[in-house]
Amino acid sequence: MEHAILVHSPEYANWIFDKSHPTQGRRFLHARNQIMLEAQKRHLNVDEIHPEMPHTDDLLLVHDPIYVHDVTIKGESDEWDGQRHDLGELAKLFVGGTLTALDALLNKKTLLAINLAGAKHHAMRDYSSGFCIFADFAIAATKATELGERVAIFDIDAHHGDGTEMLLKSNKNVMTFSVHQYGIFPGTGLISDYKNRAFNFPLTHGSTDEDLMSATESFFEACDEFNPTMIFVACGADGLKDDPLSELNYTPAGYWRSLRAVREQFVNMPILLGGAGGYLPDTGTPEVWRNAMLALTAVQTEVVIPDL
Repeated sequence: MEHAILVHSPEYANWIFDKSHPTQGRRFLHARNQIMLEAQKRHLNVDEIHPEMPHTDDLLLVHDPIYVHDVTIKGESDEWDGQRHDLGELAKLFVGGTLTALDALLNKKTLLAINLAGAKHHAMRDYSSGFCIFADFAIAATKATELGERVAIFDIDAHHGDGTEMLLKSNKNVMTFSVHQYGIFPGTGLISDYKNRAFNFPLTHGSTDEDLMSATESFFEACDEFNPTMIFVACGADGLKDDPLSELNYTPAGYWRSLRAVREQFVNMPILLGGAGGYLPDTGTPEVWRNAMLALTAVQTEVVIPDL
């Protein structure tokens, strides 16, 4: 791969429901800075481009019109108090970022396109959930499959990707695979729905990097039968040992090994990377996302685990 594309806007940093909320938009800015510095250090070509605002029709591919109107016109959501038109616009821009990344992949400009504000995997058709407003991965997968792609979604966020799974079950050209701690929010994802290509790999309290690697191998087995042409990765950093919203014990190195294995398994396949969750905005979360970028760049003869 000649280069990666990072879709980013300084506006992403304004994703703040309130100052005490676990979701803080500065994690996107910190991660962007780490990615660009690491790319410069390692002589990697990472092109930064601005997200384009999506059309309302894009949102309507998976969402209810009244719900879309409430968020985008009224600025209302159960995720925040009152009318926040700024957050409604940002929620749309996050979708635009993922679609901008998708376009880069479809136009063969890169084999890795990143939108750290993407992979909002809890949003449902007509309501928000788990800090997620619009289901950008479901929208992007829908658009990709309309163009003949077969999309496998590898979700390693600590929480079950319930929205993505639910919204895409009827799409025969999408496979979802969620690795998550069972028993925490949203409380789903214990069993798989093989008929609808919805795979779940529930983990228990205290699961480690080794468990993440086992799940990664299981993802590969599912892909062997599904035969994807494109991979989406929801790289939630909330599986880190110190993250306040889960009880998993992943390390940054564990994330790197899992995603390096993905790139080695699918050397020439387009990969769309979304950040999903992560609630250590100044430390662990941007570190994981930086490592994800490094892991998913071109496979090299000599692989050196990044400074962790």
